[in-house]
This record gives sequence, C-alpha cells and structure tokens, in this order.
Amino acid sequence: MLATTAAPSALASVSALPESAVPRHPVATVETSAGDRVLYALQPKQWKCFNLTPLAREVDEPYPENIGYGGAAGGGKSYLSRAVVVAAALLWPGSKSIIFRRTEGEVKENHVNNFRTEVPDVIDGVRLYDWNGDDFCATWYNGSRTYFGYLKVDSDVFRYTGNDYDIIVFEEATHYSWFQVSWLLGNRLRATIDGTRPFALFPSNPGSKGHFWYKRLFIDRNFSSESDEHPDQYAFVQALLADNQVLRQRDPRYERRLNRLPEPWRSWQRDGDFHAGAGAMLSELNRDIHLIEPFEVPPHWLRFGSFDWGYAHPWVFGEYAVNEDGRIFKLQTLSKIRQLPDAIARTIREHVVIERLSYITAGWDAWAKKASMGENTPSIAEVFEEYGIYLTRANIDRVQGLQTLKRALQFKDKEGEGIDGVPDLVFFRNQGNIAAIAQLESMTPDPDDMNDVLKVDADEYGRGGDDIYDETRYAAASRPQSADEEFGAPAIDAWAPETLQYEAEMTHRHWDPLIDPDRFETLEDGQFGEMY
Repeated sequence: MLATTAAPSALASVSALPESAVPRHPVATVETSAGDRVLYALQPKQWKCFNLTPLAREVDEPYPENIGYGGAAGGGKSYLSRAVVVAAALLWPGSKSIIFRRTEGEVKENHVNNFRTEVPDVIDGVRLYDWNGDDFCATWYNGSRTYFGYLKVDSDVFRYTGNDYDIIVFEEATHYSWFQVSWLLGNRLRATIDGTRPFALFPSNPGSKGHFWYKRLFIDRNFSSESDEHPDQYAFVQALLADNQVLRQRDPRYERRLNRLPEPWRSWQRDGDFHAGAGAMLSELNRDIHLIEPFEVPPHWLRFGSFDWGYAHPWVFGEYAVNEDGRIFKLQTLSKIRQLPDAIARTIREHVVIERLSYITAGWDAWAKKASMGENTPSIAEVFEEYGIYLTRANIDRVQGLQTLKRALQFKDKEGEGIDGVPDLVFFRNQGNIAAIAQLESMTPDPDDMNDVLKVDADEYGRGGDDIYDETRYAAASRPQSADEEFGAPAIDAWAPETLQYEAEMTHRHWDPLIDPDRFETLEDGQFGEMY
C-alpha cells in the first residue's frame, strides 16, 4: 500500500455547488486491486490549511509549527483533523499522532466512530490497521500509530507522560487551558523517528476558557519573547460555514439554526468572530466613558482597598476613592505573580498609603492556611496584619457580585435609552487600570451558568485570567459609603430655612470630575497604577 498527496494548486472559491461538484483534494489514499482508494479528500479551505503543514512541503521548506484553523461552526474542523493524522500515518511510516477532545465521550463520538467508518481496518482483503479500543489507538500496517485522547482537567495531561507525538491536534482548542496546551507542546511534541517534522494543529471556534490565549496567538498575533514565541511559527486559516459546501448541501437549514443562537454565540459560531463576546458579561464597559484622566483626590473623600490573593496566578490590589455622591473611582491596580505574602504586603505598602484606607475587602482564601507555603504557616491575613494591613472578608457571591458590578458600570438611564455619562464606577487612566479594563472586557459567560462569568486561569506569566475581575467585583460588592461633606453645616436648627437652603445648594454644588473635569489639573500618567 502506498500513500499519496495531491500537489498544491491555486483554487477558486465556490458557492452553492452540488456536493458532487465541490472541489476536493485527496490527501490520504491507499492502493487496491481496483486502483487507488481515497480515504480523505479536502475542500478548498481545508486544503489551504493542509498545505501549511510539512506533510505538503518539501523536506527543506520552512513551515509554521502551530496552525490554527476554523472560527465558525461547520467549517470542517473535525474532518480536517482526521485527514491530517491519517495522511501523516501513511506518509511518515512509524510516526505517532494524537487528536484531543475535552472528554472521552466527545472524542469517541466526534472522532473514533467517524474514523472507524471512514477508514475500514480491512480493505480489499488486506489489513490496514489494528484497532485497540481500550487505548483508542490505531496501529497501522507500516508501524504508525494514531491515538485519540481527552483533556477534561489540567491533570489529564499527565496521562500522556512518556508518550511522544509527531503531531498533536487540539480539536476545539479553546476548550483547553493554556497549561494543558503548553505542557503537552513542551513535553510531548517531538520527532519520534527520522524524517518527521513535528507540528500542532488547533482547529477551534471562539469562546470557552482558552479564548484568551488562542486569540492572542492566532488572531491578534501578540507574541512574547519571554515565552520564545516567534511570528513565523504561527499561522491561522479562517474557515466559515460557506467554506464547507458539503455540509451546506447536506443540511441547508443549518445556517438558519446558527442565526437563532443568542449573542455572543451567534457571532462566534456563525461568523467565527473572535472579537465578539469581548465584555459579553460586562457589556456596559466603554473606555471613552469609564477611563478618565487622573486628578488630585480631595482629602475628605473616602478611600478603601480590595485584594485578591494569588501565588501561581496573580495577586491583585485595587485602591479606590468615593465622592460625596457615592461615585467610585479606581485609583490604581497593582498586580504581580509568584510573590510570598511578606513581599506582597511590602509591595502594597510601597504604593498605597494604607492609613488612608477605611477598609480593605478581600477574598476568603486570604484566611485559609496554605499548605503549599509550608505546614502551620500563618494565613495571608495574619501576615498582612504584621505590616499594618487589615483585611475584611469580601462578599464572594459570584452572581450577586457580577450584578452589582454591572450596575456600577452602567451609564444608561433606567429605560436603557440615552446616556447620562456618569457611571458609578470609573477608572483613572494609567497602566494598571488599562490592564484592568482589558481583563474586564474579556469576561465571557460560563456555559454551565449563564448568570456567572467563566472562570479563567492566567498563564504562567500572569497573562489573562480573571484575578483583576474578582478584585474589582469584591470592591463593587463592598458597597462603600459616600464621602462626608468637605465642610460641616453650621450648628443651627436642622429645620431652619437657612439650613434647608444650604443643604439644597450643597446638593447641586458637589464637584464631580465627570461633570466638571477642569476643576483640578490632571496628573502625569503613571502616578497611579504601576503593573509589575
């Protein structure tokens, strides 16, 4: 048996073609007595992606090691995934490939069953491969192996310790955490025999917990030198339902069903729009409204702090001020990763005058004993007390906290029509708060609870995650009191006409920087809110 692949060629776009007329390019064939039998043939967009892989390139031709594909539902991601690993098994004798899905049930339903139908184990009386149902593995006649695995939780990566793969396919890649992806790429992707050139394929729709890292690498192309990421190692092919003519002919009403999805899933699934859904849970955010120029905070305004502890993920401290009308101003956002409690306390002390704060609200894990820090060690709250930083327990109800934060950010009137331009929570424009706004904008719904935000972990460098969101949620849920008047009223009868007139005037004379921004000179950028 021999495997063949078609040579790359220029392809024209197609629309509404009969299934029999859709251009298809064989990438995996086997010889039979009746001639070559095509196992997998690709449509134009799938073919374009396949030609980025080393399977379709000369041995000395460069190729991107990480290839993203898809975006919209119905783009043919699963079929492409199987075509790639089968082509590799035939072209690279003795090689090993694996396709991942989130659960064992998903990989069986979406891949194993289809693979067993598309590729019979015996063709023309000759055995093509042996199937091991316990390991979900096909061992081919030429020694190659094709595996099907799953990654439901982070610890599942350790199921594959000791196994090496020439190709790893992270199907529905945004379903995986950055830890799962980076661990497997760093430990398990390598050439298992001479002649193979390892690569990873990332077919996916937008959304879910991997949305941030996928969008950063494949859509925004925002690479990090400290992670040894290079632009020429990443490529992305956008695929829409219109690119899968086979599915459109087979199920012409599928597109209508996509149109009925709620946002942001409609834009994600129908359009493959990775930018849709940014701030889906905090759609009230508007940088033109919520980011304001720093000013000198009046000394009589109430100040308070909010804290979210972290070690392997970032800790976050926010400093806030509240004016006479109860409007909250986030002055600065401090954040750093992998610091011990003493170092965190010192860092906060260096940037915040703790004695000015009326209180500091914090997540409850600040009172937990951290076994990872050593047995019988004091809690974070106890360590902070040694530095004169006293924490109070935050309202940690996630759903109520989200709703409170949304109300604080709202700047439309009660009927949702018109804009008054004065939300109850705004942010000084500085590095830390710009990062805070960016994270709040990235919060998406939890598929298991549409009333809550999806829990997302930062990567090993502290990028992404939801730690700043949690800290800001604690702050809003603390419901701080309004600041006292700058000057007390005269000690006269509270019901005297003079008193009533004075109070009426003061009601309308409160200074609000959103209404009267020129009262104070703005501060230089960077005086508040350094990020580390």
